[in-house]
Amino acid sequence: MNSYINLLFHLIGFGIIFTALLGGWIIEWRLRAENEWDQKLFLGKINRRFNILFSIASIIMLLTGIVNTFNLYNGDINLLYTEGWLIAKVILFAFLLINGAVFGPILARRRTKLMQGISEKNAPEDAEANIKIINKSVSTFYLVQFILLIIILYLSIIGVEKHASII
Repeated sequence: MNSYINLLFHLIGFGIIFTALLGGWIIEWRLRAENEWDQKLFLGKINRRFNILFSIASIIMLLTGIVNTFNLYNGDINLLYTEGWLIAKVILFAFLLINGAVFGPILARRRTKLMQGISEKNAPEDAEANIKIINKSVSTFYLVQFILLIIILYLSIIGVEKHASII
C-alpha cells in the first residue's frame, strides 16, 4: 500500500513540475508582450513563484523516485544498473534539476536587474539589447526543460511497461 502512495506522490510531483514549467512559460510570453517596465517587473516576480514551485516538486520527485527505485528492486540497488532506461532517466532528471536550479535563476536575476534599471531610468545604454539576448536564452531554457521532461516521461512509460506489476 505504501508503494502506491509513494507512486501517487511521484506522479503528483511530475504534474507540479509540468505545471511550473508551463506556467513559467506562459508568464514569460506575457512578460515579453508587456510594454510597461513596472508591469514586466511584476510579472518577473510572479515567475519566481513558479521557480519555487519547481524546486518543491523536484524535491518531491527526487525523494519519491529513490523510494520507488528501492521498492522496485526490493532493496537490491545493484539491479538498478541492469535497467538502462532508469539510468538514462536519472541522468536526464539531474540535467533538468541543474538547468532549473542554476541557469533559470541566473537568467531571471540578470534580466530583472536590467528591467529595474530601465524602470528607474538608470540602466546602461545597451540594456534593452541585453534584455533581448537574455530573452532568447530564456526561450532556450524553457525549450530544453520541456524536451528533457518529455524524454523523462517517455522513458518512464517504456520502463514501467516492463514492470507492470508495480502499478
